[in-house]
Amino acid sequence: MDPRFLPYLAQQTAETQAPAAPAQQQSSPMDIWAQYSMPLMILGVFAVMYFFSIRPARKEEKRKKEMLDALKKGDTVITSAGIIGSVHAVKEDTVILNVGDNTRMELLRSAIQEVRGRSSTEKAEKKEGK
Repeated sequence: MDPRFLPYLAQQTAETQAPAAPAQQQSSPMDIWAQYSMPLMILGVFAVMYFFSIRPARKEEKRKKEMLDALKKGDTVITSAGIIGSVHAVKEDTVILNVGDNTRMELLRSAIQEVRGRSSTEKAEKKEGK
C-alpha cells in the first residue's frame, strides 16, 4: 500500500463514523411556545373572522326578520328588485303590493329589502299617543 494513501483513508473513515448520541436536552419555555404557537394563531384567525364577518351577518339577519314580522297593510316598501309599492295584504309567506293604479303584485316576503315608511294609520296613532 502506498504510504501517501493512509492519511486520506484515515480522513475518510473519520468522517463516516456514526456520530455520538446527543445528550438529552431540557425543554425550555421558548420550545413550549414554539410548539403551541401555530394552533394559537389558527384560533386567533377564527376569532377575528367570527367578530368581523359572522357576527354582523347574524345581526343583519335578525334585523331583517324583525322588519318582515312587523309588516302591516299600508307600509311603503322597496323590494330587492327595486320595486316600490305599498303593502295591500300580508300572508304567511307572501306579500301583495300595490305598485300603481289597480296594479297588484304578489311577492315573497324575503324579497322585501326595506320598509320606507309606515302606514298613515300608524302615524296617526303615534300622534294621538303623544
